[in-house]
Amino acid sequence: MATPNANQIKHALRQQGHTLKSWSEANGFKYRDVSEVIRGIRRGNYGTGRDIRLKLGLPVDEQIAA
Repeated sequence: MATPNANQIKHALRQQGHTLKSWSEANGFKYRDVSEVIRGIRRGNYGTGRDIRLKLGLPVDEQIAA
């Protein structure tokens, strides 16, 4: 399964009634961190970035994180 792009993720959040900012706040993350993960600036293999990927339901490379 292909990883969704930033627009697909934002569209899915809008369908659930969230903006990127409201989702970030509701899940205890900083908006900037979530934005960077979604845009691919932060890979999300470790730490907060990984937590964000998991919460969004995005794939995480378990070999890297181990």
